[in-house]
This record gives sequence, structure tokens and C-alpha cells, in this order.
Amino acid sequence: MNLSQMFSQEQKKEELQLEFPLKGFGKDRIKKATPLFLSLENIGKGKVEIKGECELEFTLACDRCLSPVPTRLPLRFERIVYAPGMEIPEEEDDQGFMDEYDLNLELLLEEELQVCWPTKILCHEDCKGICPSCGQNLNEGSCGCDTFVPDIRFANLMDIFKGNE
Repeated sequence: MNLSQMFSQEQKKEELQLEFPLKGFGKDRIKKATPLFLSLENIGKGKVEIKGECELEFTLACDRCLSPVPTRLPLRFERIVYAPGMEIPEEEDDQGFMDEYDLNLELLLEEELQVCWPTKILCHEDCKGICPSCGQNLNEGSCGCDTFVPDIRFANLMDIFKGNE
């Protein structure tokens, strides 16, 4: 998307509604995406503010038991981009999604998805996970594996007791 006109015309504002580009975002995991609403506004010489909003629905694996979890991810962002040759403030310096006057929308969305991505995905708060020995989903029932984990600080003491048997 070329932004050269946006950079050159002060007070110019544009609003767009686009289909969310599914190419690089795990198209098989995205179940639903609302249209992407973009607002572009010239906020000064060589500065354009980009605001975006959409909502995505994924099916992701639970971090503990690996069961599929439907996950809704609202994606809202605001970025200021600068025309080539403009001095960019240090906090805005990461503009890898810009190539001269061209905005690579997919790269921008990928960055924003990484920022908004949930830190932990659970099927429910008290998910028991899987057995480290046999892989049984412990939410579905106990597997009967020995869950005793010896304390390695007492390993030498245990050897003494095993020697007396």
C-alpha cells in the first residue's frame, strides 16, 4: 500500500475496510476474521498515523493438555509512520514494515499479532495437563502412573537406605 499521497497532503484522512490477509498467519488455524478497519491520517509533515481494528478467531492448543481451544483475539493498534528522510523518534524507530513510501500491511499485522498474542492458552483454569510418563490427558481421568518424584538433594541418603535392604 503506497502512502506517498498520505505523507504529502496535510490533514488528509482516509478510512478503509479490507479483508484480513490470511496468507502468513496460519490460515489453517484462523477460523474467522472480521474485516480489517484501517484509518490513515496525516498528522504533520511526513507523519501518518495508522489505526487498525479487527477480530480473529483461532483454534489453538491448550498449553497444558494440548486440547483444541477456540480463542478470540481482538486486534487493535495505532502506529505512526514517517516518510523517508524524516527524523524518527527512538521509540518509533522499528519500521520494518515500511519500504520507502510503501506500507507492507502483512508485516505490520504480523508484528501486531505477536504483541497481542496471549501468553498462556488454557482450555480451563484448572486444567491438569498431561502425564509426563504416558501422555494421558489428566482432565479425562487418572492414568495410574507413579507420580513420585524423588528430591535429588536426598539422592545420596536414598543410596544408603537401598544398600541396607
